Amino acid sequence: MNGGDMTERLKTRRTGVCGALLMATTALTGIMAPTSVLAQTAASAQRKFNIPAQPLREALLIFGQQSGLQVTAQGPLVEGRTSSAVSGDLPPAEALRRLLTGTGLTFRFDGADAVRLEPVPQTAGAIQLGPVRVEGDGNRNSEAASLAQWRDEESPTGPGRGYVASRSMAGTKTNTPLIETPQSIAVITRDQMEDRGVKNLSDAFAYTAGVIGDNVVEGRYDKPVIRGFSARQYLDGLYLNYYASGYLMPRVETYGLERAEILRGPSSVLYGANAPGGMVNMVSKRPTADPLREINLQYGSYDRKQASFDLGGAVDENNIVTYRLTGLWRKSDTQTDYAKDDRIFIAPAVTFRPSADTSLTLLAHYQHDKQGTAINFLPSQGTVTPTVSGRRISTSFFTGEPSFNAFDREDYGIGYEFEHRFNDTFKVRQSARYMHADLSYTGVYAAGWNDAAQTQLRRGSLSAGGSLDTIGLDTNAEAKFATGPVRHTVIVGIDYQHGSFDDRQGYGTVGTGLGLIDAFDPVYGATVNPISTYTLVDQSQRQLGVYFQDQMKLTERLTFVAGGRQDWARSSTDSKRRTVSTGVTTTPTNVSIDQQKFTYRFGLVYETPSGLAPYISYSTSFQPQAGASAEGTPFVPTTGKQIEVGVKYQPTGVDGFVTASLYDLRQQNVLTSDPSHPGTSYQIQTGEVRSRGFEIDGTLNLSDSFKTLAAYTFADTEVTRSNGTDLGKTPINRPRHVGSLWGDYTQRTGWASGLGLGLGVRYVGKSYGDALNTFEVPEVWLADAALHYTLDQRWRFSITATNLLDKKYVGQCGSATTCYYGYRRSVIGTATYRF
Repeated sequence: MNGGDMTERLKTRRTGVCGALLMATTALTGIMAPTSVLAQTAASAQRKFNIPAQPLREALLIFGQQSGLQVTAQGPLVEGRTSSAVSGDLPPAEALRRLLTGTGLTFRFDGADAVRLEPVPQTAGAIQLGPVRVEGDGNRNSEAASLAQWRDEESPTGPGRGYVASRSMAGTKTNTPLIETPQSIAVITRDQMEDRGVKNLSDAFAYTAGVIGDNVVEGRYDKPVIRGFSARQYLDGLYLNYYASGYLMPRVETYGLERAEILRGPSSVLYGANAPGGMVNMVSKRPTADPLREINLQYGSYDRKQASFDLGGAVDENNIVTYRLTGLWRKSDTQTDYAKDDRIFIAPAVTFRPSADTSLTLLAHYQHDKQGTAINFLPSQGTVTPTVSGRRISTSFFTGEPSFNAFDREDYGIGYEFEHRFNDTFKVRQSARYMHADLSYTGVYAAGWNDAAQTQLRRGSLSAGGSLDTIGLDTNAEAKFATGPVRHTVIVGIDYQHGSFDDRQGYGTVGTGLGLIDAFDPVYGATVNPISTYTLVDQSQRQLGVYFQDQMKLTERLTFVAGGRQDWARSSTDSKRRTVSTGVTTTPTNVSIDQQKFTYRFGLVYETPSGLAPYISYSTSFQPQAGASAEGTPFVPTTGKQIEVGVKYQPTGVDGFVTASLYDLRQQNVLTSDPSHPGTSYQIQTGEVRSRGFEIDGTLNLSDSFKTLAAYTFADTEVTRSNGTDLGKTPINRPRHVGSLWGDYTQRTGWASGLGLGLGVRYVGKSYGDALNTFEVPEVWLADAALHYTLDQRWRFSITATNLLDKKYVGQCGSATTCYYGYRRSVIGTATYRF
């Protein structure tokens, strides 16, 4: 952050009748600014204070409200610092002294009702920026100015504020306000994840428009679907190589995240190969200069026991070296009998900042998951509908064998983020990561009913394993300059991805061959026969991309974004089969694919004085496609194209953000059967899938007491071109209607001070259970809740419940024999100590 005077005023508020953010099937409306009260000066008289430990900026806002004092501070003095807690009847001067404990700051009075913050002598050499004013007057314009200042200074990779984030790097790879980005982007903040008791990434998506998580009992993976297409996942802007690695797909621990970002629509122009529906970017917790000490203990449903910690701060008094250490240990059963969900996770991070212009952050993690198969292949008759005898399979039923049930995954990674600013015009960034993962997986699965009475399930076995190594590197240069009245922010970059994966898969029999098990009275102990033959696959993938982008401020309110990218992708796959009894391995079959593609996007957004920002965009994407036609011609990449129109709303006087969008999205060059070769497996690339719909979601911090979020999605996904029987059909797990509403209120005064309640409701509409749309998975309404209490600003106790009413439902089906139950009620108690 550069010098220059910037004044912000954060006025005293009182919680009153504010507007509401309501979710309906077509709108999200009605925000009213809170009323103000005049500040009162009482420099020596005792006042009642109740200020939790939190970012110093927010603490000073509350202090101004409760003390009536005007506080003035140099910008960098409050940036990135955390206050101590203050509680009780105290003189304002004593309350402020306690508030600043551990921050390296002190204060002096500039009059009866004015206080100026300044560094203590040993930090007097810290870099200083323009003034930031925190005061207690009743000027509505002052509050709007202060909120705008908050938005200007928010970190684009930080945890957000409450439920609201206003900036992101994900949509442009530059520090850009969301309202200036002509693309629909959602940010799931750290506070939202904590308030709702999010356990995994699929949980995090539950209250966000346009994205469907795996709403099923699944401990192994997160497989989000955005705008009708399976989405790739990124960590700190670098691809995780998920979908090329068989059963070996790492699952990111959400406790180690600052935020999760959803980019809706094609994003290839900055990230290369991607599905047309969008992508997920997760941001790791970063080092902080403020002291951070947090310990959590959890206990909950299915004997879930978990301990975690989050520690951070500065190593030296000038904040040149800062650190963060986050860790978690969990031992837990699951809804499914004999399936575990055990995990060890640790993530150290260090930032070296020798000057205000240069920073280097090292990010590392280690994670070890020991689980069983929680997901079960169950028939639709017995889950979606009753069996012929009128019964349904238990939601805890385990189809496998306890003695042959292991999912042991280990992964670790290390990387860095480097940034250097040469001057006000030029800046360079580079990020890199190496990651390694291993898997050992054994299990028994069901394959449908074996008898007319629908009691006995056929079963088979599998054994799989392998390792995955990935390298990601992204380098770009940013330039800010003007050509006449047009202001430009230009980036030019190059990125490289490489993944090598070796996979082993074998399938076998159980018992006498069919491995029958009674779904209603299971008896375990069947023999799992040795697997005789394994398929061995060695695969490598490489992608090199060169990209550019220009964000042009044509006027103060009109922004035009244009970008393009050229990618070169190559994959090489060696496949062979090995017979265990003889040790004979077949000669490897090698398939190499070289593909390249140019993608681009254009977008225009106009910001009105009221905070409304209509936008329009056109963007494209590509995904490499393996295989060849009957004539031996290699397939070309599938392509995506989308036109989107929408409006964003960021009210000037209220801390909130709303996005509404309409889109028409098409994926082309999709594989379909070759009519010139009937009865064969040959395919041609004449298929097309269309997705179009409407999305609206919003987040709102009405005050420091009430936060809310709401979302609604209408999605119409259809196979519009195909030579197969799926023509005109809707793909599986693509509900047309999805909606949600959540609110969290905390009492800040009186005898119930610190007590809070969160309530939420989710709706997932019906979807089709197979590719031919022969049956439907019913709709479901789900309720969630949270109860929390903060004691003495150090202790926080919470109870979170998902599926509060214990609704029994089917989350999705892939066919008539592969249906999966959703999560039953889960209640988790958490005790947090901050010191």
